[in-house]
Amino acid sequence: MQHLTGSLVAGVALVGVGLAGVIFWELAGAPNGSDMMPPRPRATAAAAAVQVPGNDHLPAWVATALARPLFSPDRRPEAGATPVAGAGAGLPRLTAILVGPFGRSAIFAGQSREPIVVAEGGRIAAYQVTAIEATQVHLIGPHGAQVMQPSFDQGAAAQATGPKSGRAALPR
Repeated sequence: MQHLTGSLVAGVALVGVGLAGVIFWELAGAPNGSDMMPPRPRATAAAAAVQVPGNDHLPAWVATALARPLFSPDRRPEAGATPVAGAGAGLPRLTAILVGPFGRSAIFAGQSREPIVVAEGGRIAAYQVTAIEATQVHLIGPHGAQVMQPSFDQGAAAQATGPKSGRAALPR
């Protein structure tokens, strides 16, 4: 039993000496601290010409966002917005566009209160939706190619801009 214990101690000591040798070998070949730093980039004429944009636009952006609150009932597009194409071609009004990892969909106002959701390749009236982008929907049909952008319901706009009684007018 003593012979077994002595050889076990000798084996553990041998493994310890081997590990210490590996650690010494790794440390001896390791670069010193100055070699670990990446080289500094040299200034060139092209790098000097590049200007880093500052945050000087931030106050203007904040003022714009506060002047037109997102959930205000009378929020409308700014004057000079592009007119909606395809509105007179027998197509329902495009109310929203959804673009995300789940797919691309266009939401049109239906005859009843229910919206009509159409995916790329789907059909709305006599038109086929060929492409859906973040700001517009491309359709092709009997009147040729159409590009539609979401628009507000003019009837709801008249209600929202009507007399203010302290509460927002909601569509019924």
